[in-house]
Amino acid sequence: MNKQEFFKSLGFTRYEANILLSLIRLKVATPKEISLNSGVPQNKLYQILSKFENEGILSQIPSDVKKYKLISFKSFIDSKIDEKEKNIKELKNNFKKIGEIDENEEEFIFSLIKGQKGIMNKLAEKNLEVKKEILGVQRNWKIWGTGLDNMKRAIKKGVDVNMIGEINKETKERALEWRKIGCKVREYNQKFGQFPLRFTIFDNKEARITIGKPEISDPKDYITIWTKSKPLINILRAQFMNMWENSKKF
Repeated sequence: MNKQEFFKSLGFTRYEANILLSLIRLKVATPKEISLNSGVPQNKLYQILSKFENEGILSQIPSDVKKYKLISFKSFIDSKIDEKEKNIKELKNNFKKIGEIDENEEEFIFSLIKGQKGIMNKLAEKNLEVKKEILGVQRNWKIWGTGLDNMKRAIKKGVDVNMIGEINKETKERALEWRKIGCKVREYNQKFGQFPLRFTIFDNKEARITIGKPEISDPKDYITIWTKSKPLINILRAQFMNMWENSKKF
């Protein structure tokens, strides 16, 4: 995060952030110098300078030409950060008050999730809920923080995880990371097709099927079917067991 982004994260506008950066650089400057240095038009500049004066972070320097300098700026920023922290704390407390959100309150047979990011988040959450078994087929052994961490936590509490995927020069190191945390890993056998169908079965109660590359090139357009259909889960489980028996140990 650069300085401009930092100031904007505290609630300053882009023009306000640019003026602050100019005042930090110039130390003491006239409105014209600040405008030239910051790129903020003078008609916007005076309004912002007046606001900063009212907030107690800007002082005029007595001289023939009006000049400005920042004052008490560190204390002001500290107070802004404290305010942000307080707001975050209040949000967390309010979230606790509304209680646990039950996403599975209504029964469903199928639901659709669009985009790779959405399915990755869903998988990471679901892995923590599993009690006994995860069976999965994937392509690239994608690694993302919560995904790997949550899978590791699931394995530590006794979940049996069996994963099949493509293993080549590009994916081998990532596959090793999954094996290191305790996943049983096997190499996909291309007798089942050039590209594996990506699916996962959770405790034989829920499953997901993801359609992505090479059929869909943009990860934002990936489609995942999430299901509780018992007949479909049984078909996927039978397919997985057949693939597992015919895949190479890794």
